[in-house]
Amino acid sequence: MKKTINYSLILSLLFVLVVIPVSCSKESATENPQRETDLPLVKISGEHANIDTKTTLNGVVTSWIAATDKVGIYSSQARTATAEGGSEVVNAEFTAASSGVNSSFNGTMYWGAANTSHTFYAYYPYAAGSPASTVVPVSLAAAQTQASANSNAHLDALDFLVATPVTVTSPNNTNPVANDVNLSYNHLFTVLEFQIKGTGQLKAVKLSSNSTLAFSGGTINITQATPGSGIAYTLAGLTGTSSEAVVTLTTPATLTATNTDTKVYMVINPGTPTGNCTIELSVDGTTWSYLLKAVPVGGFKRGIKYVVSVDASSASALGTGEVVSLTGKVWMDRNLGATRVAQSSTDADAYGDLYQWGRAADGHQIRTSGTTPTLADSDTPGHANFILATSLPYDWRSPKNDNLWQGVSGTNNPCPSGFRIPTSSELTNERLSWGSNNSAGAFASPLKLPLPGNRSSSNSSINYFGTQGRYWSSTVTGNYMYCLSLISSAANSTSTDYRGYGLSVRCIKD
Repeated sequence: MKKTINYSLILSLLFVLVVIPVSCSKESATENPQRETDLPLVKISGEHANIDTKTTLNGVVTSWIAATDKVGIYSSQARTATAEGGSEVVNAEFTAASSGVNSSFNGTMYWGAANTSHTFYAYYPYAAGSPASTVVPVSLAAAQTQASANSNAHLDALDFLVATPVTVTSPNNTNPVANDVNLSYNHLFTVLEFQIKGTGQLKAVKLSSNSTLAFSGGTINITQATPGSGIAYTLAGLTGTSSEAVVTLTTPATLTATNTDTKVYMVINPGTPTGNCTIELSVDGTTWSYLLKAVPVGGFKRGIKYVVSVDASSASALGTGEVVSLTGKVWMDRNLGATRVAQSSTDADAYGDLYQWGRAADGHQIRTSGTTPTLADSDTPGHANFILATSLPYDWRSPKNDNLWQGVSGTNNPCPSGFRIPTSSELTNERLSWGSNNSAGAFASPLKLPLPGNRSSSNSSINYFGTQGRYWSSTVTGNYMYCLSLISSAANSTSTDYRGYGLSVRCIKD
């Protein structure tokens, strides 16, 4: 079923939402021959709640696609067969018989007892099997593909509709009369239309926020009351949640000086992210440039299309191995010593090394490095051993030196050229930009921070990997150093630790 949105407001510095009412199509069961003693077939007709988007954008017209659009219908009172038998209707498959704003639907169900209330529930697109009406499967891919600039056919496979539950009294006779059940459908998701100008090629568009933009699995109870305009439906059991969504163009677009020449469409989960969203543009799908946009007031609303105006010439380039956070800061995309970007909070390949505060990358940070009980009396111990510090102040160096790791040119800075250890306030700003203040929020953020554990200063044992993450800052506080602490229930960017402990390092660009 094709539904379209014709929202005209353009976003220049902010996302701007435009709400347009939605209209939809008709559904009905095909009429099959019946005996006079049979209960009559139920005819289903439906119209959309607003002029919106379902399968493709085409002005403001909404229409079904024949033989392609299929809906699932439920009714515990309607029957799958005639009066001689039949069970309640569970996920009956109905298929559009014609294309257009109005269409009959091919499918079969019968009225149950005469002159009784029948309640009907429905959704699109049809999911095979017999899920209960309270656990209809739903998903929204984070990786989306658009054929070319301005093409919107891919929206068909991403959209999801839920009908407002409707109750109808069944006929009081057994004649094969037509009895209509009118269903009004509502969108589950949100559409973004990126209008992009600039020069050169465009291969992909990425959006990042601190809310769930996509998910690989979950369920929806389609018997729930229809939310108010723009308000999200309640979903359950979401898995594979992502705070990023990417649309890749199969055929790259050539940008022009006019925004409307290049449009890219993205479907996202409605939500209320805070602060900024990051928009990234790629010419080849691997190298990116970025810019920030403020989140629209009230967040992304269900059933709305947002028009986002983007000037590619104002985007800043990202280098290999770099990622931009929602604060606009550029970071390394992985921990020092990690072999890849974290795939989960407990991805061991993304844990990386564990540094004693202020030491250079001299080999001590390797998790299997040897140890020595001898404290260093200079900034360069001259060996690759982890130095055991068994008494206060638990520092690998005696006397201490507060001037290590200070800035991009700081002594012993272990980060790549142009990067440095973040300050405590920078870690705090990142933490405050997350969707949740815990290890889940840390991993869902653009930084994808895992839980590498730490290394004890007294016996060099590695503890809490997979359950805790601790990340050094460059900020000194007495004998301690501030660090970012992550556990499943909380995150704290003003935690402190002794300098002799081995903690993770994530570098920020100067």
